[in-house]
Amino acid sequence: MQTFRTLVGARAWAAVVAAGTARAYPPGAALLRQGEPGGQVLALLRGRVRVMVDDGSGAQLLVSVRGPGDLVGELAPAACVARTASVVALDQCTAVALSSAALDAAVAGGGAVREYLRIKLVAMVDQVPVAHASSRARVARLLLEVIDHGDDGDRRVPLSQEAIARALGMARSTVAEQIADLRRCGALRSGPRLVVVDRDELVRRTRSSPTG
Repeated sequence: MQTFRTLVGARAWAAVVAAGTARAYPPGAALLRQGEPGGQVLALLRGRVRVMVDDGSGAQLLVSVRGPGDLVGELAPAACVARTASVVALDQCTAVALSSAALDAAVAGGGAVREYLRIKLVAMVDQVPVAHASSRARVARLLLEVIDHGDDGDRRVPLSQEAIARALGMARSTVAEQIADLRRCGALRSGPRLVVVDRDELVRRTRSSPTG
């Protein structure tokens, strides 16, 4: 998976980390809030975050999941630009905050930041068809994105069914139905916690066509 760290390489990433100030965030904490002034970019060192957008009715819809090596806040690097999304910690997170000027200096210019932004915007556009896909495919896609941004081998999903429903703009009963189906087919482990045991089955479910 392409992250900013893999894009710029280990040496430039180390310069980014050295140029900022690290801060820890507990699960559920807001790293950034939609509508607030920009002015800083956050480089994620540890943990996963949800990027959420208020749809105007008060509902918080999921845009993407980011993990270690990613940037957040790159759409509003200047203080005169309002944040276009909120960023909320999924796990215990550590992030380094730095100005856009410090980021550009660390990676020898803004070209890498623009390329990273292009990659992420393409990924966001790719999510549009998912918003019109079946409930089965949307739930499977979210679970995949969460585990793929986690540490290698960690298949736990730190989201409740209620949180998944809010993130996808779906009824909780619909999410519960899809989670139960994923457990029956062996994609998820049985029990109260969400743990992926068969990633390939999740991938197949993202391509499925049943509605509901």
